[in-house]
Amino acid sequence: MKLPPGITGFFDGSASFQMVDSKKFRSICYEVSMHPAIKLLTIQEATYPVNYMCAKFVFYNEPIQVVMNAYYPLFTTTVIAEDGHFVFCDLPEEFRLFEQHYQCITVEDLERMIEEHYLEQLSEVEREQVAFWKPERLGEVIFNAWD
Repeated sequence: MKLPPGITGFFDGSASFQMVDSKKFRSICYEVSMHPAIKLLTIQEATYPVNYMCAKFVFYNEPIQVVMNAYYPLFTTTVIAEDGHFVFCDLPEEFRLFEQHYQCITVEDLERMIEEHYLEQLSEVEREQVAFWKPERLGEVIFNAWD
C-alpha cells in the first residue's frame, strides 16, 4: 500500500488538498447509530494537529471508533488502548454502511511496518515528518496527531 501525497496532513506551499466532506461523514454516523446495538457518543472534526475525523460509539456495550482520514476517503475502526494509541480492529458488519461511501483500510495494512517503498509518493515535507515522529506502522502515518 503506497501512501498518497498529503495523507499525513502536511503539505508544502504548492500543494492544495480538499478535506473529506465532514457533513457526509456525520450523516453516515447518525444513520449507523439507528441500529439498536449502536449508540453514537460524539463526532470530532479533524482540527490541528489531528489529521482525521473520529466518531465514537458504544457497540453492544463496548467502545469502538470510526476514524476517517481528513484528506482521503479512507477509514477504519479502532478501540483505544491504555496509552491512548489506536488499536485497529476489523469492521463490524453493522458498520458496513461506511464502505458504501469510503474505503476501509484493513487491519493487516494498518499494522504493516513502514518500509521505504510505502512512502515514495509522499512529499518532502511529509517524509521529514515521518523521520521526526518515527512511526512504526502505516496506520500511525495515515491517522496521526503530529504537531
